[in-house]
Amino acid sequence: MPPDLEKPTELRRSVRTRVQLSARYVSDSLVVEGLVTDVSADGVFFCSDYLDGTGESVRISLELPWRPKPIELRGEVRWVNDGPKTGGMGIRFFDVSLEDRMVLSSLGLSTLAARVSASATGKA
Repeated sequence: MPPDLEKPTELRRSVRTRVQLSARYVSDSLVVEGLVTDVSADGVFFCSDYLDGTGESVRISLELPWRPKPIELRGEVRWVNDGPKTGGMGIRFFDVSLEDRMVLSSLGLSTLAARVSASATGKA
């Protein structure tokens, strides 16, 4: 296949996991409670009808059911989707601690374990 027709290379550094996690988004111009639907050790997709522009510095508080306190992360809006019912922002983290990086990476394992458990009991 000619180089210009090849499938685009995936540029992400970390594996993404589909989730449904409550989160709080805070920037200089916006404070929103919402839902994170996609997470990796490097970033999230934050669903919202209220959007900031690309380049905006943000803080995300991510609620995890098994932790007493949310994970507090800093990042930057890298892209925005303003489509109806699919609106939100792709946020890339920076300065993530090793502990938080491990917790974010483990979300994929806990999601997989829940699916395996549900299919083993017939509750898929």
